Amino acid sequence: MKRLFPIIVCAVLGFSEILLAQQDLDFHFAYRPSAFEAFRRNVDRVTIVSPEPFLVDASGVIYGELEPKLVKLAKEQKIKIMPQVKNANPAKGLFERDWVRQIVNNKKVKERVIASMLEICRRYGLYGIQIDFENVHVDDRDAFTAFCRDAAAALRKEGFKISVCAVHRAEESAGPNTYTKWMMEEWRGGYDLKALGEVSDFIKIMSYGQHTRRTTPGPSQGLPWLEEVLKYFLKYVPPEKLSLGITMSGARYHTVADTALYHINARSWSNGVSLTEAESLLEQYGGAPLQWDDRQKVLYGYFERGGVFEWLIIDNDLRSLDAKLELVRKYKVKAINMWVSGGENPGLWDRVRSFKYE
Repeated sequence: MKRLFPIIVCAVLGFSEILLAQQDLDFHFAYRPSAFEAFRRNVDRVTIVSPEPFLVDASGVIYGELEPKLVKLAKEQKIKIMPQVKNANPAKGLFERDWVRQIVNNKKVKERVIASMLEICRRYGLYGIQIDFENVHVDDRDAFTAFCRDAAAALRKEGFKISVCAVHRAEESAGPNTYTKWMMEEWRGGYDLKALGEVSDFIKIMSYGQHTRRTTPGPSQGLPWLEEVLKYFLKYVPPEKLSLGITMSGARYHTVADTALYHINARSWSNGVSLTEAESLLEQYGGAPLQWDDRQKVLYGYFERGGVFEWLIIDNDLRSLDAKLELVRKYKVKAINMWVSGGENPGLWDRVRSFKYE
């Protein structure tokens, strides 16, 4: 009878469901040097650490280096290291569309990038590489897919893994306005999710940025929007190959004068803010305490400064995290990824450690 019970359970529930219930949630730690202590303290719960030191330019030259103490700790604790390679231009603080276009359409440049990724994997003894190419134009969609396919073949030949970052998306069409049209052309439409899901070992959903410094005030990932994004990706990629982006942060939306970037001299803007900083601002300027939005699962508030309202949107709250983890459980997503700053509610790690799929 001791051997019979598991067999009966598997027959009733399905073998894959039993395996899933027994598995831990994979935690992909998107790493920046300021978060080393958070990584060190919680390394037992990290599956993959993904630092972002490697940048690539239009010539396909990759430069950067991994932090020695990060590599040492990760290898001591047997944590997989999968750094990102980005088409980011630090001089401008943005992702370069034309650099991607050159990399994916020029055979020599493409070969140079792939060769460099292999060399980096060998040098550091990595688990693999994460491709974080953003501002990919819709016209470069097929060429980007072909680049990822070639990179995957080369990496796998030597035993390395590959993952691809994809910008959030929740619908097939370009959406209702010029902003959503621009997002489709420049940011969302360049990812063939079905093909990339087949090519890569997993897809990292950059499921944050619902509202940004370019938009009206709002959450980085309100819960209804986050669920729609996840459901869209699941049409093309199975849940065991998805890593859902989770945020525990906050933003302050305000107005700035910016003659260099905006032709009529002033614009809305936002910057990151901690929960403590948000509460301090509300106290300083006489704003009401933060309120809980139970639909979006975020805290929000505002205060008046110089006759203009400034808005605070905060999801560094365990109620927000619990709601997002419930989506992971509901759709049986294998992994979550998070840019950890160290300022997250410490209950984050308790939630991740105790997470169960059933």
